Amino acid sequence: MRYYGILRQRRPWVKAVLLLLAVCMLLLEIARKQWIYVPVMLMAVLACFFQKEHIVSQEGVDIYSRLFSCSQHSCWTWAEITTIHRDPRKAAPNVMLHFGKDISTRVFVMTPEDARAVLALARKMNPKIYIAEMGR
Repeated sequence: MRYYGILRQRRPWVKAVLLLLAVCMLLLEIARKQWIYVPVMLMAVLACFFQKEHIVSQEGVDIYSRLFSCSQHSCWTWAEITTIHRDPRKAAPNVMLHFGKDISTRVFVMTPEDARAVLALARKMNPKIYIAEMGR
C-alpha cells in the first residue's frame, strides 16, 4: 500500500502568471545583455514545471521529483530510518510525521488515518524504529 503526503499545490493560474513573469524577466535580461542573470531566470522558468510527491510504502520513504520527463527518487528504506516523530499540532487538522535517518530528517504531512497506517507499517517493517509523540 502507498500513502501520499499532502503537499500544497499551486493553482494553474498562479503557475501561468509565474511562468509569464519569468519569461518576461528572461527576455528583459537578454535585451539588457545581463548574461549573468540569464541562467537564474532559466531556472525560474523551469521551476514552474517542477512537481514533487511524498510517498510512504513498503519499500520505505520516498520523495519523487519530476521535471518534464526526467524523474528522481530519493528513497530511504525502512532499515535506514531510525526514528519517527508524530506532531499532530503543527499541521492540524492533519498530522506531521518526521522521519529520521542519522542526523537528517524528512517531514511529511498526512491525514490522521494515513498517519496511523504509516506508523503501523513502520512498526511492522522495522520493529527497532523509535516512534515518539511531539508537541504534548
